[in-house]
Amino acid sequence: MTPAQFKSLHATLGNPRTLPPVPPSGQASVPVAQYEAYRATARYVSPDGETIQFLTGLTAGDPSTTAALHAVPAIRTEAAAVAKTLGATEYGVGGEAPAFYDISSISDSDLARVVPVAIVVIGLLLCLVIRSLIAPLYLIASVALSFFAALGLSVILFIKIGGDSGLTFILPFLMFIFLLALGEDYNILVMSRIREEAYHLPLREAVSRALGATGTTVTSAGLVLAGTFAVFALVGGRGSGGSQIRDVGVGLALGVLMDTFIVRTVLVPCTVILLSRWNWWPSALSRVGAQPGGPDGPGGPGSAGGPGGPGGEGTEQDTESAAPRAR
Repeated sequence: MTPAQFKSLHATLGNPRTLPPVPPSGQASVPVAQYEAYRATARYVSPDGETIQFLTGLTAGDPSTTAALHAVPAIRTEAAAVAKTLGATEYGVGGEAPAFYDISSISDSDLARVVPVAIVVIGLLLCLVIRSLIAPLYLIASVALSFFAALGLSVILFIKIGGDSGLTFILPFLMFIFLLALGEDYNILVMSRIREEAYHLPLREAVSRALGATGTTVTSAGLVLAGTFAVFALVGGRGSGGSQIRDVGVGLALGVLMDTFIVRTVLVPCTVILLSRWNWWPSALSRVGAQPGGPDGPGGPGSAGGPGGPGGEGTEQDTESAAPRAR
């Protein structure tokens, strides 16, 4: 039945809900087949004949699974085609799976917009605090590595080993933003101490002393935070929507542990030592001869305030030899 035929029958017969099962004697002009077809539309058409209701169903299983989410665009395409055929002015696909699909799409869109802004802002703050253009590059890269490593470990743990159909769609967004903020907080703490020690010690010794001073703080904070997320996953995972809470809690706990014990303890200090003075470029500490312990560096024999240098105490021989010249 075309939209034009339906409108003509509605004008002739009126509301299909009020029609009797057998065509009235005065409606002989309407074929019985068309009469019955029009009367059957009573459940799907409004009394005024302007609104049509039709239903489509998912065949992808549990609406919270990845397969169901991936099936939503195809169902919406079919619904749009049916609506166009019927001449409907509006249409929609409702249910749990379409709602999850929309939220997932919004989350992915927000992630694509928020990530560049967060990276730029955090990078500028690192440049100002550390006074370097090189260090913020690998510090942000270290956070990205810990994010991808933790996300991959979550996939292996829950999908490959646990047999789940997928992870909650909000996990990548939460994990990246949280690890970026937490990781750069730890980065500022460690790198600021390394820079402070580098003014007085060779870089290897500065890194070693800075890790000794900040390691306990960073490790303790990381363990407390990871334990909090683990408890969150354990307790929250038992209730309604527990799989999603479990994914978020365990994923964030893995990310925090990886950032605390691998990135901040091993990766960043090793990169600092490998880059040497280029860590501090373009500040004065990156210049040749500015390294502590060098011939012209802070604390070196030719530096200001060093032995034999301007403002230094000199040696006893130098003092005695300078006395006759003073007389």
